[in-house]
Amino acid sequence: MIDGEVVVHELVLAAPRSAVFAMFVDPAQLVRWIGMSAELEPRPGGRFRFEISPGQFCEGSYLEVDPPSRLSFSWGWTEPTMGLPPGSSVVEVELTELAGQQTHLRLCHRGLPADRLEMHSDGWTHFLAQLSAVADTVGQESR
Repeated sequence: MIDGEVVVHELVLAAPRSAVFAMFVDPAQLVRWIGMSAELEPRPGGRFRFEISPGQFCEGSYLEVDPPSRLSFSWGWTEPTMGLPPGSSVVEVELTELAGQQTHLRLCHRGLPADRLEMHSDGWTHFLAQLSAVADTVGQESR
């Protein structure tokens, strides 16, 4: 969903908050739902880079890492035609623990040019659906 100049997505995931957090900071977990390979240094100032499809890389750095409830990272694309250089926007992820080993996820993507809002909203819709499917599997394993 686009709320003014911010892409916002909220969903409930069927996995514990710590497991969902790991899906954003552990390269092996991240590529289960987004990307093909990942190089992550999950600490403030640490590098964030993953290949989302052959030859297309998202890149930035972690701004905040507060396990297991919050993280933020800068975001952009290495491909100039994407119109969003590495580190030029910010993704914020807030995770709230719910009963029954579920997690409420709120993702806000800020600093996007107006002509890139819809593309990123559609992208997050697609990849968060994949995250939800992975979380279902993880949630079943933890029960």
